[in-house]
Amino acid sequence: MPPSQGGRRRIVRWAVCSLLIGVFPHPASGQTAVSCEQAGLDAEKAMGLPAGLLLAIGEVESGRWNSARGRTLPWPWSIDAAGEGRQFETKADVLAAAQSVLDSGQRNLDVGCFQISLLYHPDAFMTLDQAFDPVANAAYAARLLASLHDQLGNWADAVAAYHSADPARGTPYRQLVFARWLGAGGLPGAPTVVDTGIHIWTPSTDGTAPSVITLPGGVAPGAGRLPRIITPDQ
Repeated sequence: MPPSQGGRRRIVRWAVCSLLIGVFPHPASGQTAVSCEQAGLDAEKAMGLPAGLLLAIGEVESGRWNSARGRTLPWPWSIDAAGEGRQFETKADVLAAAQSVLDSGQRNLDVGCFQISLLYHPDAFMTLDQAFDPVANAAYAARLLASLHDQLGNWADAVAAYHSADPARGTPYRQLVFARWLGAGGLPGAPTVVDTGIHIWTPSTDGTAPSVITLPGGVAPGAGRLPRIITPDQ
């Protein structure tokens, strides 16, 4: 999650979110056998988030193609240092790389499955090792997303703000997340965002015109309203 250009507004939000650490205990570290996918799904349930939304964020934040599953999944050994994303094969390797970045004095570092910013969330984890624990990383991401929803009143704005309070950055990010949330998953024929609103088209399999999915009023599935789906015969 790159740092926001939205300035003071986002810094205040992050400060509020960091206070949640005192309300929700840190998950136990060392549970790295749990995948980002499972950790995300469990965290969604624990925080009452719409099913699949946090996982879609993870796919955008740290997605890596999983040939065995035939889809893109969040990858725990991921970092982004000042906008440069890198992925590693082992936890030891990613810990060494992250520590090297921090030792250099750089604090603009996003870590783990859901790319939590250590610059804006310095108290999110008790240790750097815990920051890469999928369970701990997902739990903090879920709390953050839920708190943004409470502040902003809808999932569309909450997802955008998860990345940035600046609409120029948050809106395109939201579109990527919503495309995956609606079932794209990076597979062939995946939905493609066609404008700055929440409108997605997906090629049909029979060669006819594409279907168009429009989320009315920018409200996401799970927020009390269903998307309008326009098929070729409508």
